[in-house]
Amino acid sequence: MASGWVVSPAGAWNALGHRTVAELAWRQMDQAERREATELLKHHPHYSLLLTAEVPAGVDTNEWAFLTAAVWPDLTRPAKKGEPQKPDFVTKYNVFPHGIDLPFVRPGDKDQISLKKFSVPRPNAQTALMDSLATLKNAKASAHDRAVSLAWVLHLCGDLHQPLHAATLVTRREPKGNGAGGVFVLLDPEGNRINIHTFWDYLPGSDFSYASVTKLANELAAAPELQPSKMKEYRKHKSVPSWAQESLQSAVNFGYAEEHIQFVHSADLASGEVPASALPRMSADYAREARDIAHSRLVLAAQRLTDSLKRVW
Repeated sequence: MASGWVVSPAGAWNALGHRTVAELAWRQMDQAERREATELLKHHPHYSLLLTAEVPAGVDTNEWAFLTAAVWPDLTRPAKKGEPQKPDFVTKYNVFPHGIDLPFVRPGDKDQISLKKFSVPRPNAQTALMDSLATLKNAKASAHDRAVSLAWVLHLCGDLHQPLHAATLVTRREPKGNGAGGVFVLLDPEGNRINIHTFWDYLPGSDFSYASVTKLANELAAAPELQPSKMKEYRKHKSVPSWAQESLQSAVNFGYAEEHIQFVHSADLASGEVPASALPRMSADYAREARDIAHSRLVLAAQRLTDSLKRVW
């Protein structure tokens, strides 16, 4: 059994999203590639503690370890308020950011806000993914380091394809950006209060079971419009930095676009400047199109992950 301090990860794509990306990649790996990944993950410092602690009945242990490695970086985050504390031998691996703050401004602010002096923090998900890939490919690196790097590659390839993980909205109020959208709140189509970042994180779904992973993977693999060969983004963007720019444009052109969505800053809601009754409501059209975009991003992440791993083994 897993330790009592393990909680479901809430950052980036949720566990369903990350495991689905890994599942799609696992399906494309041949037996030799799966064996290489499996043997390497046995050197992971938390192989028994986390990667294989709760293998669902009837599921191959090697496959589950691979899928859970894609979630593992979220499990190393320090406990939030109210959660059980995590031991240092787990949280010490929480070393990389899960996003990259590529700045943008909304059209109405373009004449008033300059991004010329905006500095993108480093390290970030882009640099971390590139570094992790380099370590994974390095035959001289220790098995421990390569196993940890494999988990980060599995995770960050997914994160970098979540549009809000590649963008930060710069405003006059927040000239250094507003993070990944967690401060912007609104009502979802059912009338529940949510922040825009969490909404995007949970677009894959909220059931984290293996059955849900395989169901979503099957749906994505079977969708004609989601075949990588038919996706112009897959054909055009071949580098990690271009994947980040692709996600940024998705956030700018749709995720935050004023013609599609409105929201308020959580600080204004907390202060009473904006009453709860005035919270804007997300349209059903936005929710539907966002889900379609999320599915496309998951497939692109999975295919690019697969391509990257096939250059390793």
